[in-house]
Amino acid sequence: MKIDLFKLNNLNFLEIDNDLEFDRDLMSSADIRDIKNAHVSGSISINYDNEVSADLRVTGTFILPCAVTLEDVPYDFDVEIEEKIGNFEEFYNKNKNSLDILPFIWENIVSEVPIRVVKDGAKPTVTCGDGWELVSDDESLRKE
Repeated sequence: MKIDLFKLNNLNFLEIDNDLEFDRDLMSSADIRDIKNAHVSGSISINYDNEVSADLRVTGTFILPCAVTLEDVPYDFDVEIEEKIGNFEEFYNKNKNSLDILPFIWENIVSEVPIRVVKDGAKPTVTCGDGWELVSDDESLRKE
């Protein structure tokens, strides 16, 4: 998602309201199977210190593997981002006309991915094997 730096410089403020798409390689490296309905809204501005600031809200749904059954589990996220991205002049000199904020957004939402999710009602399909057995206080998991 590219921001027009020339327009940002002239207006000192840009409204953002876009749907997002992320690279499959990024998602797989974070154990995310898919991201549905990802949307960003808010603003990018230049403050009095010539710093580019972001005030964004990113929403969507991660599709994650269940820790027990490996089935898809939807996990909604809603991330508020209020940060200084960097100095405008450095971005303008380096990138000329545009600034890609997608990597910045990715860094902020990937921190919201839970370490583990379990689908409601998920039960392990295998409770014993060669030399091992699942021991649990849950009566529904005990072998009969």
